[in-house]
Amino acid sequence: MRTDTLSYKYPYQANRAAIYRVLVQEQLAYFQRTDPSIKSLSPGTKIIAQLKTKMSKQPVQDYMMVKDMVPNELFQLETQQPAGSIIQTFKFMKNRRGQAVLAYSEQNVFDNNRSQTNFMMFGLLYKFFYNRGVRKRMAYLDNLAQTATD
Repeated sequence: MRTDTLSYKYPYQANRAAIYRVLVQEQLAYFQRTDPSIKSLSPGTKIIAQLKTKMSKQPVQDYMMVKDMVPNELFQLETQQPAGSIIQTFKFMKNRRGQAVLAYSEQNVFDNNRSQTNFMMFGLLYKFFYNRGVRKRMAYLDNLAQTATD
């Protein structure tokens, strides 16, 4: 694993297509809160958002864009921040035991070495909170997908 990437694998219970559909619907709702004119997501769909940085917790103007979509396989976003970018990836895969998992990762790409070093030091502490937050988000998506198919 790269030192600039945080990742988490969640073993899901719902149907893969249902989780993918819920994931895209949730992301569409997020994009629509910023730009109500967006009716669907596709690679290149972009919004301007005010997000807080992980390290300084200060709100900054970011550009969030759908980078890639492969139905029932992959959903990827890229967020451009003043100090670099974050590539968020949701990827359906199998773990070593053959169990279906949804892998989520955040690759942080910084414009300067100082930011990269700060992230690597901060990342060790942040990983605990990251895992807990991602696990909750994945369980939320999984539960939504299960209730949508029931």
